[in-house]
Amino acid sequence: MIGRLLLGLAVGLVAGGVALARTPSLDVIEPRPFGYFLGDVMRREAVLRLGSGQELDAASLPRPGPLNYWLELSQVDLAATEGDGTLYRLSLVYQTFYAPLDPRKLTIPGFKLKIKGAQGDGEVAVPEFGFITSPIRQLFTASSQSTGSAVELQPDDLPQRLPTGAERTVLLVSGLLALAALVALAWHNAWWPFQWRPARPFTDAARFLKANAARLEGAGGYRTALLKLHRAFDLAAGRRLLADDVDDFLAQHPEFAPHGADVARLFASSRQAFFANDVDQAQAEMPLPSLAELSARLGAAERRAA
Repeated sequence: MIGRLLLGLAVGLVAGGVALARTPSLDVIEPRPFGYFLGDVMRREAVLRLGSGQELDAASLPRPGPLNYWLELSQVDLAATEGDGTLYRLSLVYQTFYAPLDPRKLTIPGFKLKIKGAQGDGEVAVPEFGFITSPIRQLFTASSQSTGSAVELQPDDLPQRLPTGAERTVLLVSGLLALAALVALAWHNAWWPFQWRPARPFTDAARFLKANAARLEGAGGYRTALLKLHRAFDLAAGRRLLADDVDDFLAQHPEFAPHGADVARLFASSRQAFFANDVDQAQAEMPLPSLAELSARLGAAERRAA
């Protein structure tokens, strides 16, 4: 008899433990209940623990949207973690649009969550939540206050001056460098007000030969290149420069003296091309690339001496 009683008691305890294990458990993490103004948001989190064989009915979750004229449920997030049963975390974000005339207590309505299980369906209730909301501006000016109960708003803070010394220094230096570069470019290209800069005939000849290298191929092009260099010598000398005048020219313009041998070759090739009408021999003496190279070196010497 005693054995049967003990057996029945053990079975009852086990069954009761199973029943208790299957009881849903709900915890709600609430925000602060005060200090809210028009447009503020509040986040509530409901933590629901269910036993094995039980699950939350998603159809019972609240839907985002307006709950009344001043309260909106703007976000609903649900996360589930499986283990010894299921742990649900329901995150709810509310936003208040109530504009009170004085501090006032408002209430977020509660709702029920449905539970489905093998032993039958059930539900748990998420309680309502009360909070205090306050006006964001004073209602009366200080002169019209009779009781002194209203709190006067503080004046706006004056904007602080930010230190910009380093930025202004960088901007000034950058502007000066840009101006110096522009002046140098104007000088190099003889723009206003540097039109008075001495001419650079050899530099111009070098640019011409480089830009028209393909067009100067052949006998006619070679003669054109020779004429371009002859005009450069004439401009540099201030008169027509012949082969017999080269030594005097180099003596008067020592910056070109290191290139005297190549200048003599140039005039010899010119004599072959124009007076002997033997362009092939002239090109053999000083090919077109050599003319371009000589003009470039004379142009560099010309710029250094400027």
